Amino acid sequence: MCSTGFTPYGFSLVVKFGGSLMRDIPTCRDAIAELERLVEFGYRILLVPGGGLPDKAIEAVDASYPLAAFTSHHACALAQDQTGYLLTDRAFSSKLVATSALGECRKISAAGMIPVLLPSRILFAMDPVDWSWDVTSDAVATWIAWVTGAASVAFLTDVDGVYRSGGVSEPAELIEHIDAADLARLGHTCIDACAAQFMAARGLTGVVVNGSHANLLRDWLEGKQVKATCITASGNRD
Repeated sequence: MCSTGFTPYGFSLVVKFGGSLMRDIPTCRDAIAELERLVEFGYRILLVPGGGLPDKAIEAVDASYPLAAFTSHHACALAQDQTGYLLTDRAFSSKLVATSALGECRKISAAGMIPVLLPSRILFAMDPVDWSWDVTSDAVATWIAWVTGAASVAFLTDVDGVYRSGGVSEPAELIEHIDAADLARLGHTCIDACAAQFMAARGLTGVVVNGSHANLLRDWLEGKQVKATCITASGNRD
């Protein structure tokens, strides 16, 4: 226990596991296997799931029959929980464990496993984010990183990073390094602007990396040059 009386969570990294990776199950399994290998190398990871397939179903309903903000916010938070349960099933993983409590996350990590935070209970109790489609699981993951004292957030998605003008088919448009404040000014990219704004305000660094290439996250953690978007931040962590 630290001298201030607050027990540190001790996470090396918060990983936002994009629901888009579940569109291809073998790719999803490979990405999870790489996270499990990182734990064997000594990294302590907290995983926050995206909304995935359940979230897309909610968006489809809203597109035809606009939902109240209360409905969409709460349904999408529960969609993250559903994706988390799927990822922790033994069909996908051997080291991922679902929990809705941050204290349990600490215990699971200390046991050499990867806690997958089911965020709905915390979100409903603390209500930290706006009820808006502009605020996604990316922002939730950055908030969780701040709450737990993790220095960095990795956004695993199905693209190579953030592209200028959204030009994902143009390799030259990939932004390899960007400050979080500058990223926020780009608006909504493959991560939401709220997440970037929060990273800038709290001094969180991170990376947007293609989870389809399982080795890239480890390379980034080891300080190697990777095809991704590395996010720096100069804000405080208060």
